Amino acid sequence: MKKNKLVSDCWTESRYITRYMGSGVINTIVGFGIIFSAMAAGFSPMISNIFGYTVGFTLGFLLSKKFVFRSDGHFVLESVRYLIAFIAAFLFNLLVLHLSLNYLKFDAITAQIIAAVSYTLPMYLLTRLFVFGTIEDDEKA
Repeated sequence: MKKNKLVSDCWTESRYITRYMGSGVINTIVGFGIIFSAMAAGFSPMISNIFGYTVGFTLGFLLSKKFVFRSDGHFVLESVRYLIAFIAAFLFNLLVLHLSLNYLKFDAITAQIIAAVSYTLPMYLLTRLFVFGTIEDDEKA
């Protein structure tokens, strides 16, 4: 690989990651707002988590498509791929939440934060490589 191509690829990826982190902050504020409000209203941590991530799914897709990856791809195809990626990352999130609550015995808020962090890397990789990952898209970064 040529040095200029490597530098360009690193620069492109750093822009994706920076925008992903920015959109993640927005989505995290909204998601945790819903999760912690639901828990305060008496819902279990698991049900509260599902509420928060349901809203986060829609917001995350729109932010990823329009802001992070700036995709002009087919909306329905990308939304189906995003749903698949979301389900995979969310199942991992629920597994980590379950383990954090029931085996590591963390309190509900700490367990929710750990579960959210565990969701982030798999979701980035899946959206970057599977949902929006095309060579043409790299030119727009």
